Amino acid sequence: MDRFEALRGLKRFAILGGTFDPIHNGHLETARQILKKTDVEKVIFVPAGVPPHKEILGVTDGESRLKMVSLALQEEPLMAVSDLEVHRAGTTYTVDTVEELRRELGEDVSFSFVMGADALFYLSSWKNYRRLLEICKFLVVTRPGYDTSRLKALVQQLEEEYHGELSFLEIPPVEVSSSQIRQAVKEGRSIQGLLPEAVEQFIRIQKLYRN
Repeated sequence: MDRFEALRGLKRFAILGGTFDPIHNGHLETARQILKKTDVEKVIFVPAGVPPHKEILGVTDGESRLKMVSLALQEEPLMAVSDLEVHRAGTTYTVDTVEELRRELGEDVSFSFVMGADALFYLSSWKNYRRLLEICKFLVVTRPGYDTSRLKALVQQLEEEYHGELSFLEIPPVEVSSSQIRQAVKEGRSIQGLLPEAVEQFIRIQKLYRN
């Protein structure tokens, strides 16, 4: 099985990482906006295996999160899911994922790592972040009304010091979060309309988030 099949032949794509516990309409809308407003050909969702920046206790198993993303993307031909991190042993780091993609797909492929504006301020705490800035573009997602003055200063510093390539993308907010969905399920409230119906059914059948 070719784990990189969805990526072969692409010249420009974006990587959207996260725990996706569960994936919801906000994640999908972010991907749609990226496809609409940039020149990327496809958005690749990469569910984290053992994420270094999150308390892993209570995070749903990787296979279930991978399945939920796959279900969510059934009607999205310009989006795909990768199991690179879920099936990697040990703690998963973005730089390892990007290095693996580089080795497999070649140096002429251009891809951007999508991150929230607030997360950029913590980039220096990431493993080998300098190397990451060398080998991967960053697409920084902001919301309307976000104060970008500090952000722009940081971007300028990263570009000057590490020759990183960073760009901004403002997208409208979708008022939903994974924690909100988990809490609603735990309390027996409806989550209809917050995530794709196929994912909602999977959560119900698998009895996820009830405890």
